[in-house]
Amino acid sequence: MKINEVEAAVGVTKKNIRFYEEEGLIAPGREPGNGYRSYSQQDVDTLRRIKLLRKLDVPLEEIRRLQHGSLTLDD
Repeated sequence: MKINEVEAAVGVTKKNIRFYEEEGLIAPGREPGNGYRSYSQQDVDTLRRIKLLRKLDVPLEEIRRLQHGSLTLDD
């Protein structure tokens, strides 16, 4: 999936998608030959969770810890 499709599906801007990639919260693949980002359904699902958590004012560091399993929602 290309970034424009992800932006439309999730409702997160391309700038934010790239920011979350820079922060290590998502890791899209790259197209062979041209190197364009290629987002999987898992990336889309992760971005949806990030969007929800950010709406709940969860800091990026806590989101990162949730993804790595060192923090749970109960915590």
